[in-house]
This record gives sequence, structure tokens and C-alpha cells, in this order.
Amino acid sequence: MQIQVQLVFEDDFGGVTRTQEVARLQRDELSLTTLGLTLADAKDLLQKVQSHVVEQQVADYQQQQRPCPHCQQRRRVKDQRPITYNTLFGKLKLQSPRFFQCDCQPQETQSFSPLSELLAERTAPELLYLESKFAALMSYGLSVQLLAEVLPIDRRLNAETVRNQTHRLAERLESELGDEQVMFIEGCQRDWAQLPRPEMPLTVGIDGGYVRSSEHPSDPQRSFEIITGKSIADDGSSKCFGLVHRYDEKPKRRVFEVLNGGGPDSVLSRHIF
Repeated sequence: MQIQVQLVFEDDFGGVTRTQEVARLQRDELSLTTLGLTLADAKDLLQKVQSHVVEQQVADYQQQQRPCPHCQQRRRVKDQRPITYNTLFGKLKLQSPRFFQCDCQPQETQSFSPLSELLAERTAPELLYLESKFAALMSYGLSVQLLAEVLPIDRRLNAETVRNQTHRLAERLESELGDEQVMFIEGCQRDWAQLPRPEMPLTVGIDGGYVRSSEHPSDPQRSFEIITGKSIADDGSSKCFGLVHRYDEKPKRRVFEVLNGGGPDSVLSRHIF
């Protein structure tokens, strides 16, 4: 049996603008190994679908950016350079033309590249999310192995890349954290007593431990204390938080933001702080 997989692109009015063959699969006698898609088939299909879909999206976007938004005159192309964009389903090479600015309005630059400006971060958010999520659960090397096992990501992804991207994400989240406060509640003791109590049952656990230097275990400057916690709401949902006691400059803010994400935890956080 021959199986052909195609992509059909339609415009906003339902008209077919392009049909692209993605893959052809051959299936003969049915067995446990030929039933459905194999992992290799799935990874190959995902990579090809991603490539064709992104190619069409980029082409449409560049056509939209070509006319001047003021006079609608088509801007001239200065040059074209490839950019690399890393996604969950493969590393893509995208052609990024640079357009001359139109003379109808004063501009700060003579030319610009719409695609390069749009994709300032060259790694897809979903890939960063999975890298950071697994890197928080296991080593960087194992995270790379897991992602490469189930997704058609680039073979050159390595532990150092995951480590650097995870640290950049952590620094960005840290910069978005609000200022530390002594208290996160306004008013006086009389007002605080009127706050509604969290819905029960609600379980909160806090624990801690010390991480000591393997080379200098007795040196207090080379050891640090970790405090972690977890809250479990009535519906089974849970939230976790953690901080390094001696180095964290905003411990109250960090715990407050985690618990104040809505639901019963938001009420709990105000009772705590």
C-alpha cells in the first residue's frame, strides 16, 4: 500500500494556493512493526511539515512587508541573507531579504530586514520551554538525549547549548521579578483578620537542605542552603517553588509570585505574607 502525505495551503477565502507533497510511505504486510507510523516516520514527517509550513508563512509575511505602509509603493530589495531558526521540529534556514526604506517618509535607517527583526530570538519559545523544563528535572546531557530521541531537532544540540539557554531564560525571568517587599498586604491587623481563609483541604509543605562543596565541605562560604516548597490544592493541582536562602535577594517576592497565580493559593499567599 502506498500512502501519500500532502499539505494543502488555502487563502483566507478557502481557495487552494499551493499543494505540497510531504512524504510517501510504503506499507505491505501488516505486522507490529508496520502498523501506523514508526518513530522515524513521525520525526521525518514533523520535520518536513515544519519546513514547508514555515516556508509558506515566511513568504507570505515578506510579501506583506514589501509595500511601504504609507504610500504602498513596493520597496526595493538590497540583499538577501539566510538566518537560522531552531524549532522543536528541526533547524531551519530561512532567506531574509533586506529592503530599502521608502523615500516618502524620513527613516532612521536606510534599510531593514523584517524577518530578522521579527525573529530576534533565533530559538522557538516551545523549544526553550522543553529544554528548560527537562533541564530542571535532569542533567543537561540527559535532556539533550531525551529531546533528540523523540523530536527531529538538530543533531548538533549539546548539553552546553541547553545550559546556556536555560541560564538566559532564568536571567530573563529574574529580571521580570518585581521588587522585594517587607509585606505583601495593605491595611492593618483588623483588615487582615477579615481576609477569607483558603478553601480546604490545602496542603503546603516546606523543606530545606544544604549543598556542600565536595572539595571544601567544611568551608561555609562554599556551601549553601536550599529551601523548597509545594502547595497542593483541593483539585489536585500543585505549585512548587525554591530559593537559595543566602543568595536570593527576593525570597518573599519569589514565593509570593508563585503562590499568587490565582485560585486558593492567592489567598494563602496573602495570609503568609
